[in-house]
Amino acid sequence: MTNAASGENSVLVVGGASFVASHTLPRLIGAGEVYSTCRHGASPPPTAGVEWIPGNLAGSDPTENWPRRCGTVIYLAQSRAWRRFPEGAADVFDVNVRAVFHAAEYARRAGAARFIFASSGSVYGPGAAPFLERDRLDVTGPKPFYSAAKLAAELLLGSYAGLLHVVILRLFVPYGEGESPDMLIPQLVRRVREGEPIQLDGEDGLQVNPVAVGDVAEAIDRCRRLQTSATFNVAGPQVLTLRQIGQAIGAVVGREPRFEQRPGSAQMLVGDTAALREATGWAPSTSLADGLRAWLRPGGPASSGS
Repeated sequence: MTNAASGENSVLVVGGASFVASHTLPRLIGAGEVYSTCRHGASPPPTAGVEWIPGNLAGSDPTENWPRRCGTVIYLAQSRAWRRFPEGAADVFDVNVRAVFHAAEYARRAGAARFIFASSGSVYGPGAAPFLERDRLDVTGPKPFYSAAKLAAELLLGSYAGLLHVVILRLFVPYGEGESPDMLIPQLVRRVREGEPIQLDGEDGLQVNPVAVGDVAEAIDRCRRLQTSATFNVAGPQVLTLRQIGQAIGAVVGREPRFEQRPGSAQMLVGDTAALREATGWAPSTSLADGLRAWLRPGGPASSGS
Protein backbone atom coordinates (compact mmCIF):
# COMPACT_ATOMS: atom_id res chain seq x y z
CA MET A 1 0.00 0.00 0.00
CA THR A 2 1.25 3.48 -0.85
CA ASN A 3 1.66 5.70 2.19
CA ALA A 4 2.32 9.39 2.68
CA ALA A 5 5.95 10.15 3.37
CA SER A 6 5.36 11.02 7.00
CA GLY A 7 1.67 10.28 7.52
CA GLU A 8 1.24 13.41 9.63
CA ASN A 9 -1.68 14.73 7.58
CA SER A 10 -3.26 11.37 6.77
CA VAL A 11 -6.55 10.28 8.31
CA LEU A 12 -7.88 6.78 8.84
CA VAL A 13 -11.63 6.42 9.39
CA VAL A 14 -12.56 3.09 10.94
CA GLY A 15 -16.06 2.12 9.86
CA GLY A 16 -16.21 4.35 6.80
CA ALA A 17 -19.49 2.94 5.51
CA SER A 18 -21.33 3.81 8.73
CA PHE A 19 -24.06 6.45 9.01
CA VAL A 20 -21.90 9.12 10.66
CA ALA A 21 -18.87 8.33 8.50
CA SER A 22 -20.84 8.83 5.28
CA HIS A 23 -21.33 12.47 6.30
CA THR A 24 -17.82 12.90 7.74
CA LEU A 25 -15.62 11.54 4.96
CA PRO A 26 -16.43 14.28 2.40
CA ARG A 27 -15.24 16.91 4.91
CA LEU A 28 -11.84 15.25 5.20
CA ILE A 29 -10.97 15.27 1.51
CA GLY A 30 -8.16 17.69 0.72
CA ALA A 31 -6.63 17.68 4.18
CA GLY A 32 -4.20 14.89 3.29
CA GLU A 33 -4.46 11.24 2.40
CA VAL A 34 -7.74 9.71 3.57
CA TYR A 35 -8.10 6.00 4.25
CA SER A 36 -11.22 4.21 5.40
CA THR A 37 -12.06 0.67 6.39
CA CYS A 38 -15.03 -1.31 5.12
CA ARG A 39 -16.27 -4.86 5.53
CA HIS A 40 -14.89 -7.59 3.26
CA GLY A 41 -17.25 -7.99 0.32
CA ALA A 42 -19.03 -4.68 0.95
CA SER A 43 -19.40 -2.00 -1.71
CA PRO A 44 -18.19 1.22 -0.07
CA PRO A 45 -19.91 4.49 -0.95
CA PRO A 46 -18.34 6.23 -3.95
CA THR A 47 -16.43 8.97 -2.12
CA ALA A 48 -13.72 10.43 -4.34
CA GLY A 49 -10.37 10.80 -2.66
CA VAL A 50 -10.80 7.90 -0.20
CA GLU A 51 -8.63 4.78 -0.30
CA TRP A 52 -10.77 1.91 0.99
CA ILE A 53 -9.29 -0.91 3.05
CA PRO A 54 -11.45 -4.05 3.24
CA GLY A 55 -11.26 -6.00 6.45
CA ASN A 56 -13.04 -7.55 9.39
CA LEU A 57 -13.09 -5.70 12.71
CA ALA A 58 -13.91 -8.97 14.44
CA GLY A 59 -10.77 -10.59 13.04
CA SER A 60 -7.70 -11.49 15.07
CA ASP A 61 -5.85 -8.35 13.95
CA PRO A 62 -8.10 -5.94 12.04
CA THR A 63 -5.23 -3.47 11.58
CA GLU A 64 -2.86 -5.65 9.55
CA ASN A 65 -3.60 -3.89 6.22
CA TRP A 66 -3.86 -0.36 7.62
CA PRO A 67 -1.33 2.33 6.54
CA ARG A 68 2.09 2.15 8.16
CA ARG A 69 1.90 5.80 9.27
CA CYS A 70 -1.14 7.88 10.16
CA GLY A 71 -1.79 11.29 11.69
CA THR A 72 -5.37 10.86 12.96
CA VAL A 73 -7.56 7.83 13.61
CA ILE A 74 -11.32 8.43 13.69
CA TYR A 75 -13.26 5.46 15.05
CA LEU A 76 -16.87 5.50 13.79
CA ALA A 77 -17.58 1.78 13.43
CA GLN A 78 -20.78 0.45 14.99
CA SER A 79 -22.00 -3.08 15.52
CA ARG A 80 -25.15 -3.92 13.59
CA ALA A 81 -26.19 -6.19 16.45
CA TRP A 82 -26.42 -3.45 19.06
CA ARG A 83 -30.09 -4.19 19.85
CA ARG A 84 -29.73 -7.98 19.93
CA PHE A 85 -28.68 -8.89 23.46
CA PRO A 86 -27.52 -11.46 24.35
CA GLU A 87 -27.46 -13.01 20.85
CA GLY A 88 -25.47 -10.11 19.39
CA ALA A 89 -23.30 -9.39 22.42
CA ALA A 90 -20.16 -10.95 20.92
CA ASP A 91 -20.33 -8.72 17.84
CA VAL A 92 -21.03 -5.62 19.93
CA PHE A 93 -18.00 -6.43 22.09
CA ASP A 94 -15.77 -7.17 19.08
CA VAL A 95 -16.63 -3.94 17.24
CA ASN A 96 -17.15 -1.54 20.14
CA VAL A 97 -14.45 -2.71 22.56
CA ARG A 98 -11.91 -5.22 21.23
CA ALA A 99 -11.42 -3.54 17.84
CA VAL A 100 -11.18 -0.16 19.58
CA PHE A 101 -8.22 -1.50 21.55
CA HIS A 102 -6.57 -2.76 18.36
CA ALA A 103 -7.17 0.62 16.72
CA ALA A 104 -5.64 2.46 19.67
CA GLU A 105 -2.58 0.21 19.54
CA TYR A 106 -2.36 0.84 15.81
CA ALA A 107 -2.56 4.61 16.39
CA ARG A 108 0.31 4.38 18.88
CA ARG A 109 2.49 2.34 16.52
CA ALA A 110 1.62 4.49 13.50
CA GLY A 111 2.69 7.68 15.27
CA ALA A 112 -0.80 9.20 15.24
CA ALA A 113 -1.25 12.54 16.95
CA ARG A 114 -4.87 11.93 17.91
CA PHE A 115 -7.61 9.34 18.21
CA ILE A 116 -11.26 10.43 17.90
CA PHE A 117 -13.88 7.99 19.18
CA ALA A 118 -17.63 8.19 18.61
CA SER A 119 -19.25 7.17 21.88
CA SER A 120 -22.84 7.63 23.02
CA GLY A 121 -24.75 9.87 25.40
CA SER A 122 -26.34 6.68 26.67
CA VAL A 123 -23.25 6.06 28.83
CA TYR A 124 -24.77 8.51 31.32
CA GLY A 125 -28.08 6.70 31.67
CA PRO A 126 -31.26 8.73 32.29
CA GLY A 127 -30.97 11.84 34.43
CA ALA A 128 -32.93 14.74 35.86
CA ALA A 129 -30.84 17.52 34.30
CA PRO A 130 -28.60 18.05 31.25
CA PHE A 131 -25.42 16.01 31.52
CA LEU A 132 -21.98 17.56 31.82
CA GLU A 133 -18.87 15.67 30.80
CA ARG A 134 -17.52 15.92 34.34
CA ASP A 135 -20.60 14.24 35.84
CA ARG A 136 -19.80 11.03 37.69
CA LEU A 137 -21.06 7.99 35.79
CA ASP A 138 -22.92 5.27 37.67
CA VAL A 139 -21.06 2.00 37.15
CA THR A 140 -22.67 0.15 40.06
CA GLY A 141 -25.98 -0.70 38.41
CA PRO A 142 -26.75 -2.63 35.23
CA LYS A 143 -26.55 -0.82 31.89
CA PRO A 144 -27.72 -1.85 28.42
CA PHE A 145 -24.92 -3.90 26.86
CA TYR A 146 -24.36 -1.37 24.06
CA SER A 147 -23.94 1.49 26.55
CA ALA A 148 -21.67 -0.65 28.74
CA ALA A 149 -19.49 -1.47 25.72
CA LYS A 150 -19.17 2.20 24.79
CA LEU A 151 -18.21 3.08 28.35
CA ALA A 152 -15.68 0.25 28.47
CA ALA A 153 -14.08 1.57 25.29
CA GLU A 154 -13.93 5.06 26.78
CA LEU A 155 -12.13 3.74 29.84
CA LEU A 156 -9.62 1.81 27.75
CA LEU A 157 -8.91 4.84 25.57
CA GLY A 158 -8.31 6.97 28.65
CA SER A 159 -5.11 5.01 29.24
CA TYR A 160 -3.79 6.15 25.85
CA ALA A 161 -4.33 9.86 26.58
CA GLY A 162 -0.73 10.09 27.82
CA LEU A 163 0.55 8.79 24.47
CA LEU A 164 -1.62 10.74 22.00
CA HIS A 165 -4.56 13.11 22.05
CA VAL A 166 -7.74 11.10 22.71
CA VAL A 167 -11.01 12.88 21.94
CA ILE A 168 -14.23 11.12 22.97
CA LEU A 169 -17.48 12.40 21.48
CA ARG A 170 -20.69 11.36 23.24
CA LEU A 171 -23.41 11.60 20.60
CA PHE A 172 -26.99 12.33 21.65
CA VAL A 173 -29.56 10.83 19.25
CA PRO A 174 -27.93 11.69 15.91
CA TYR A 175 -30.33 11.65 12.96
CA GLY A 176 -30.33 12.26 9.22
CA GLU A 177 -30.01 10.72 5.79
CA GLY A 178 -28.65 7.19 5.73
CA GLU A 179 -29.50 6.31 9.33
CA SER A 180 -30.52 2.75 10.13
CA PRO A 181 -34.33 2.40 10.19
CA ASP A 182 -34.26 0.80 13.65
CA MET A 183 -32.91 3.96 15.32
CA LEU A 184 -35.19 6.31 17.28
CA ILE A 185 -35.84 9.16 14.85
CA PRO A 186 -36.32 6.94 11.74
CA GLN A 187 -38.70 4.80 13.80
CA LEU A 188 -40.71 7.90 14.68
CA VAL A 189 -40.72 9.03 11.05
CA ARG A 190 -42.08 5.65 9.98
CA ARG A 191 -44.78 5.70 12.65
CA VAL A 192 -45.98 9.16 11.67
CA ARG A 193 -46.00 8.33 7.96
CA GLU A 194 -47.85 5.06 8.48
CA GLY A 195 -50.31 6.45 10.99
CA GLU A 196 -49.04 4.33 13.87
CA PRO A 197 -49.17 5.86 17.35
CA ILE A 198 -46.05 7.05 19.13
CA GLN A 199 -45.90 5.62 22.65
CA LEU A 200 -45.32 8.24 25.35
CA ASP A 201 -44.30 7.59 28.93
CA GLY A 202 -46.31 10.14 30.88
CA GLU A 203 -47.90 13.10 29.13
CA ASP A 204 -45.15 14.04 26.68
CA GLY A 205 -42.56 11.28 26.77
CA LEU A 206 -38.77 11.21 26.76
CA GLN A 207 -36.84 14.50 26.70
CA VAL A 208 -33.78 14.59 24.42
CA ASN A 209 -31.80 17.04 22.32
CA PRO A 210 -31.24 15.16 19.03
CA VAL A 211 -28.35 16.29 16.84
CA ALA A 212 -28.32 16.53 13.05
CA VAL A 213 -25.69 14.25 11.53
CA GLY A 214 -24.17 17.17 9.62
CA ASP A 215 -23.43 18.82 12.96
CA VAL A 216 -21.85 15.57 14.20
CA ALA A 217 -19.58 15.55 11.15
CA GLU A 218 -18.66 19.19 11.80
CA ALA A 219 -17.80 18.38 15.43
CA ILE A 220 -15.53 15.54 14.32
CA ASP A 221 -13.77 17.74 11.80
CA ARG A 222 -13.21 20.53 14.33
CA CYS A 223 -11.91 18.10 16.95
CA ARG A 224 -9.40 16.85 14.39
CA ARG A 225 -7.53 20.12 14.98
CA LEU A 226 -7.40 19.92 18.78
CA GLN A 227 -4.06 19.54 20.52
CA THR A 228 -5.42 18.00 23.71
CA SER A 229 -7.34 15.02 25.06
CA ALA A 230 -10.95 15.69 25.99
CA THR A 231 -14.48 14.32 26.21
CA PHE A 232 -17.35 16.28 24.67
CA ASN A 233 -21.11 15.94 24.45
CA VAL A 234 -22.37 16.37 20.87
CA ALA A 235 -26.07 17.24 21.08
CA GLY A 236 -28.59 19.45 19.36
CA PRO A 237 -29.57 22.99 20.42
CA GLN A 238 -33.16 22.13 21.43
CA VAL A 239 -34.44 20.04 24.33
CA LEU A 240 -37.60 18.38 23.02
CA THR A 241 -40.11 15.84 24.24
CA LEU A 242 -41.07 12.83 22.17
CA ARG A 243 -44.42 14.51 21.56
CA GLN A 244 -42.70 17.62 20.18
CA ILE A 245 -40.44 15.50 17.96
CA GLY A 246 -43.47 13.66 16.59
CA GLN A 247 -45.21 16.96 15.89
CA ALA A 248 -42.11 18.31 14.12
CA ILE A 249 -41.96 15.19 11.94
CA GLY A 250 -45.66 15.51 11.14
CA ALA A 251 -45.19 19.12 10.03
CA VAL A 252 -42.45 18.09 7.60
CA VAL A 253 -44.08 14.96 6.13
CA GLY A 254 -47.57 16.45 6.07
CA ARG A 255 -49.32 14.00 8.37
CA GLU A 256 -50.79 14.52 11.82
CA PRO A 257 -48.98 12.30 14.34
CA ARG A 258 -50.87 10.02 16.70
CA PHE A 259 -49.87 9.50 20.31
CA GLU A 260 -50.66 6.97 23.01
CA GLN A 261 -49.86 7.64 26.63
CA ARG A 262 -48.88 4.84 28.95
CA PRO A 263 -48.24 4.83 32.68
CA GLY A 264 -44.79 5.81 33.83
CA SER A 265 -42.45 8.73 34.18
CA ALA A 266 -40.72 10.33 31.24
CA GLN A 267 -36.94 10.10 31.23
CA MET A 268 -34.42 12.76 30.24
CA LEU A 269 -31.31 12.20 28.12
CA VAL A 270 -29.92 15.65 27.38
CA GLY A 271 -26.33 16.70 26.80
CA ASP A 272 -24.85 20.09 27.64
CA THR A 273 -22.50 21.26 24.84
CA ALA A 274 -20.79 24.18 26.61
CA ALA A 275 -17.47 22.32 26.81
CA LEU A 276 -17.45 21.65 23.05
CA ARG A 277 -18.18 25.32 22.35
CA GLU A 278 -15.42 26.47 24.69
CA ALA A 279 -12.83 24.16 23.10
CA THR A 280 -13.72 24.69 19.44
CA GLY A 281 -15.64 27.96 19.33
CA TRP A 282 -18.62 26.09 17.92
CA ALA A 283 -21.51 23.88 18.97
CA PRO A 284 -24.33 22.19 17.02
CA SER A 285 -26.95 24.74 15.96
CA THR A 286 -29.22 22.95 13.46
CA SER A 287 -32.82 23.01 14.68
CA LEU A 288 -34.81 19.80 14.48
CA ALA A 289 -37.17 21.37 11.92
CA ASP A 290 -34.27 22.35 9.67
CA GLY A 291 -32.57 19.00 10.09
CA LEU A 292 -35.74 17.10 9.26
CA ARG A 293 -36.45 19.24 6.19
CA ALA A 294 -32.93 18.66 4.87
CA TRP A 295 -33.32 14.91 5.39
CA LEU A 296 -36.97 14.30 4.48
CA ARG A 297 -37.10 16.58 1.47
CA PRO A 298 -39.50 15.47 -1.30
CA GLY A 299 -37.83 12.87 -3.44
CA GLY A 300 -35.10 12.23 -0.86
CA PRO A 301 -34.19 8.71 0.28
CA ALA A 302 -36.38 8.83 3.36
CA SER A 303 -39.48 9.94 1.46
CA SER A 304 -40.06 6.38 0.29
CA GLY A 305 -40.35 5.21 3.88
CA SER A 306 -36.83 3.80 4.17
